[in-house]
Amino acid sequence: MIRELRGFPRIGPSRGRGGDKGAYPTDIPPVSRFLNILFVFSVLCGSASAALPNIVFIMSDDHAYEAVSCYGSWLKDDVVTPNIDRLAKEGMRFTNFACNNSICSPSRASFLSGQYSHKNGCTGLNGAIRKDAPIFASELGKAGYQTALFGKWHLKNVPDYFQTYKVVKGQGKYFDPTFLTRKGTEKKTGYSSDVYTDEALSWLKAHDEKKPFLLCLQFKAPHHDYSYAKRHDNFLEGHTFPEPATLHEDVTKTSALLKNPYWAHMSRNRAYYGRHWKDNKPPMRPVTDHKDTRAVTSAAYQHMMLKYARCVAGVDENVGRVLKYLDDQKLSEDTIVIYTSDQGYWLGQHGFYDKRLILDTSLKMPFVVRFPGHIKAGTLNENLCANVDLAPTLLDYAGIEIPKTMQGRSLRPLLEGTSADDWREALWYCYWGGTPNHWGVRTDRYTLVKFPGTDEIEFYDNEKDPDQTRNIAQEADYASTIRVCEAQLARLMKEVDILPAELPKKATSKHPAGPWTPEQGNPDDQKRPKRKPARK
Repeated sequence: MIRELRGFPRIGPSRGRGGDKGAYPTDIPPVSRFLNILFVFSVLCGSASAALPNIVFIMSDDHAYEAVSCYGSWLKDDVVTPNIDRLAKEGMRFTNFACNNSICSPSRASFLSGQYSHKNGCTGLNGAIRKDAPIFASELGKAGYQTALFGKWHLKNVPDYFQTYKVVKGQGKYFDPTFLTRKGTEKKTGYSSDVYTDEALSWLKAHDEKKPFLLCLQFKAPHHDYSYAKRHDNFLEGHTFPEPATLHEDVTKTSALLKNPYWAHMSRNRAYYGRHWKDNKPPMRPVTDHKDTRAVTSAAYQHMMLKYARCVAGVDENVGRVLKYLDDQKLSEDTIVIYTSDQGYWLGQHGFYDKRLILDTSLKMPFVVRFPGHIKAGTLNENLCANVDLAPTLLDYAGIEIPKTMQGRSLRPLLEGTSADDWREALWYCYWGGTPNHWGVRTDRYTLVKFPGTDEIEFYDNEKDPDQTRNIAQEADYASTIRVCEAQLARLMKEVDILPAELPKKATSKHPAGPWTPEQGNPDDQKRPKRKPARK
């Protein structure tokens, strides 16, 4: 159902102080009255169609907000993203935009459906969205939008929510992608970020200019293993990246339940160093003593960051291609452009790579929105926002009634600078993907983490400890604060409508544990037991 668009009068009898009296002049013949109404209705419908914004939604994979230069992290001068920065300069940048399950498929499902993982049915990798879940692309299509999707999909569902789609299977490949389309498979040659953008721009050039459009461009990059285009072979060659303050944190001492069992460490468990120590392009920096975990961790970090920065450069360049096309075709003023990632990503913090945990670098992602004339340029938003908010936001701007089954909220009031006094005060999070399974709440100041099979928790004061290195769950001074957060979590569970039986169960690690040694070789070469499919 399409709402009345703002700025247009209500069609139908006016209700003033006298109720229906005087709704229409009585001296106009019925036929003329009908023709006048029909004329006004047709004019308004034509104007409404013209007023609907185009939408360009660009999502990368595992792009940490710390690697977007406008976010001002310790990497702001090393990983530079001028085109994404342009969107922030001309629109709004969100600093507390988060996912509710930091892994690829579930986060994508939440973006599409406006529902949390336990509601849309996709709790783990390669999952599927329930058939009855609302999908914003379907709603936009029914309202007259032309809809298209290009790039990474990573869901079991066929993406026929979109009128046009060209998507890769699963993770896809960095080079020479094969697309699944409505007509079958289609093989292309080239670097994935470039090819995805080529296809998106080709579709834009052929779209019906009389209708609004939704374009979703979804990169594989910069997902591990961060492969980059040949043109970036020498980019930042010899550069040394500054290290994050927590790169050498001893997680065996700081976080027994959350960080210690996590597998994606630079020099431990499924060690990044072990996965890449024999790489040639680029080579790993030499380490003379592999027992020196500090040296191993630093070498792994430098190798990862060089590849990651090169990979991000390709993403940003292709964002620039899209923005240039919109400018050249004079579409920029009428188009909402969004850039985000499916989740955050560890860039060495706590000695980690990858994502999955409730802590901020994994939980939060970049989110910038531009809509000239509607969103004030260069603005900042610090409200607690989530990926479930995207779908209702786009439907709101398109004048479409938001399905009651969507659990997110429209960001439109925040984007347009109106009051949001009743905005959420806490974010729900739950991860089902394996050790360490956990759930919890992120408030504007605190992070509370719970685990299956134990009453022990972890608790962080993000104001006093922004790097989240100090678990204060056992400190007496925080006992009353923890009780408040426990109550807040209980209320949040009712709000998102999740039952205790739906929470994740304790999992057994499928990865090596302890410091990496050369005798272990590449951890990826070790056979791991097959994991049971994620709960439907």
